[in-house]
Amino acid sequence: MTARRPLVGILAGDGIDGAVFHGDGAYFKSLQYEVQKAGELCCVMTLSSFHESGVSGFVYSRRHQQWAKVELPLPRVIYNRLPDRAAEETAGYRLFMARMKAERIPVFNPFFFNKWDVYCLLKQKLTSSLPLTYKITAFDDILTFMNNYTSAYLKPVDSSHGQGIFRIRKDSSGYKLTSADGSDSCYKDLKSACHPFLTGYLIQEEAHSDTILGRKYDLRALVHLSRGEYEITGIGVRASGGPSHPTTHVKYGGTLLPFESVREKADLELLLSILSTAGNELSRSFGLIGEFSADIGLTEKGPVIYELNSKPMSFDEAAIQKKRLDQLLSLFFELSKGTAFQSPRIPLR
Repeated sequence: MTARRPLVGILAGDGIDGAVFHGDGAYFKSLQYEVQKAGELCCVMTLSSFHESGVSGFVYSRRHQQWAKVELPLPRVIYNRLPDRAAEETAGYRLFMARMKAERIPVFNPFFFNKWDVYCLLKQKLTSSLPLTYKITAFDDILTFMNNYTSAYLKPVDSSHGQGIFRIRKDSSGYKLTSADGSDSCYKDLKSACHPFLTGYLIQEEAHSDTILGRKYDLRALVHLSRGEYEITGIGVRASGGPSHPTTHVKYGGTLLPFESVREKADLELLLSILSTAGNELSRSFGLIGEFSADIGLTEKGPVIYELNSKPMSFDEAAIQKKRLDQLLSLFFELSKGTAFQSPRIPLR
């Protein structure tokens, strides 16, 4: 008897250190459970899982409290949750994408976002909602920028979740470089401060955003594609660990705040318009984008998008995470009804 075709396959990384796969197992279990409640199958798979007749996937057995390997036909939809950029740069991933295109199986999201690619794309329609940003190709790029601004952020082009971010500020004694955890390093000259950031980095103006009790905060908006339109699934708030901290990420000392604490300062209609435009531009240029998250600051000039993330982590707010699962389930069913494969318009890196 032929096994039933899964509704969705969650693409994870190949297992390491004895694990059957590399990825957020707890999140995958929750998603798999929601799909099963709807009467469908959901399995986790890796690039090495695919073979000529189908896929060797993994289904979590609640009864035995472990992942079980199962042989299944190809799924109708692929949800890309590869955990690192390196996997998406391999020949194996290119072959996988080519096969899914031939099989007309939708894959979202096709790859991690590159900050510079995203900025260049969005500035065509959302210039006023973006901080001024330049790609660093030589020290002169930093020097020119800092001649016009007293503070800026240095961000890796290919990173997420606050990794590798520094803030640089000019003062009377020279330059102060602050890491994501709030640690400071002082330099008398700009060249010494910026030597590590001459390749693979962007320099971005520091937007003067709203604060709470002297701490900067960001909105973390989760967005999903629904019936051809982008909708905000939920908004969380992250406040920095202290006045000197340049980021609001929890792992660097940031804290969660209820959205109600800043709701009156946020124009939801404007936020939806900005994020809907961003989503449409992303899908038009990068392929099928089913979900993304946005880090947003609220300034006197309006909302400013700091960063977009194509592989959002699980939200700590239970209500947002539950709605996320619901939105994804709806999207899986939507895409499984014959949606054409959307091929990326730029080369996979």
